Amino acid sequence: MNIKMILLLIVCGIVLTLLSALYSQDMTVGLGASITGYGLPWLWLEKVTYVVPGATDNFSLYDSGLYLIVDIIVWTIVAAIVYFVYKQLKK
Repeated sequence: MNIKMILLLIVCGIVLTLLSALYSQDMTVGLGASITGYGLPWLWLEKVTYVVPGATDNFSLYDSGLYLIVDIIVWTIVAAIVYFVYKQLKK
């Protein structure tokens, strides 16, 4: 496996992680704010919408981006598995 393929798999992992932000989950626990988590398999982005008129939405990463990095690793592994299975079936 060459360096170009490794970089391509990492880029695929990053793209799949960003696409996983299309998955959302309501995490609201109390009154005053609506909390939505984004990401799959782990929620790595949080959006807090305050009920107060005129307040802006706040976006933040969970655990200083740790879950984002874990998601990138997971999706890179998934992309590598798909690539190797495709390569074996092509033979």
